[in-house]
Amino acid sequence: MPESAPSRREIAKILKQAQSGDLTTIKTLQQRSPHFHWSSLKYQDSGDTLLHCAARLGHLSTVEYLLSYTPSGVDCKNNDDKTALHEAAQFSQPAVVRLLLEKGAQINALKRADWTPLMLACTKKCLETVRVLVENGGLINYCNKDGWTCMHLAAREGSGAIFGLLVEKGGDCGVRTNNGRSVLHVAALHGSVEVVEVLLKVGLDVNARDNCGNTPLHEGVLGRHVEVCRRLMENGADLHCTNNVDFSLLHLASSAGYGDVVEFIVKELGFDVNVKNCNGFTGLHCAARKGQRGTYELLIRLGCKEDTRDQFGRMALDYLN
Repeated sequence: MPESAPSRREIAKILKQAQSGDLTTIKTLQQRSPHFHWSSLKYQDSGDTLLHCAARLGHLSTVEYLLSYTPSGVDCKNNDDKTALHEAAQFSQPAVVRLLLEKGAQINALKRADWTPLMLACTKKCLETVRVLVENGGLINYCNKDGWTCMHLAAREGSGAIFGLLVEKGGDCGVRTNNGRSVLHVAALHGSVEVVEVLLKVGLDVNARDNCGNTPLHEGVLGRHVEVCRRLMENGADLHCTNNVDFSLLHLASSAGYGDVVEFIVKELGFDVNVKNCNGFTGLHCAARKGQRGTYELLIRLGCKEDTRDQFGRMALDYLN
């Protein structure tokens, strides 16, 4: 009797059951149509196959069955060029990661935008998944199309344990993204205190500038992370640094409306509340230009002069109105 391909209804049923880890329908199909490849069963929008679904959800038995039946499909890709290993890594499924690697999965396969499974794992906080990938040849210092490496991603997420492991295994702390952002810039922006401390201990330049002229201290202000700013200041960060548009820490905090950071800069760091940039803007001008009324009033209470005019002849109140 000739084999028959599964109907659209059967495909929908199989995909649904794959989400629960039920192998019954999958086995029945394979027995009926032994030459029908399971990777043909996929969601149209995402391109996810049965293997992608099982890997993402941690269904070991399903992954093992599919690969024992058709091992050549271990690196099949979805519409985003993700393999099952990408899925298992991204969704913190270390047992599935081990199994896929045992079955020959390419550990440094690239999805769109040049992301490896290890890079996806570093966006989570599952140390075990990261460890398995690193110990099996995951490339720590590989750069994606934007110049990001696992070091930047781990710094963003802020897990000291994961970041420490990457450093221990040869991670490059001095790498920069395409727009000049160091690992310390990323850690400061996202308030990753543990990672900041590690980077300060290895002697990373605390006053490094990115392509916009921002230092890690600027990033700490932009991220509204006072504790990070303290650590950077204690380790030599330049309080009076300005970026490419001549914005100081106070200008940035005022523009963003971060009253708590403004108070920290003025009261704790002793910053001149009336400092001007190249356009004659004070923090008060910046707060007014962005409609930050609460911060505007705070700056006045902190001693910012209301009658100061910028190079265009305007007082801060002119912008507020």
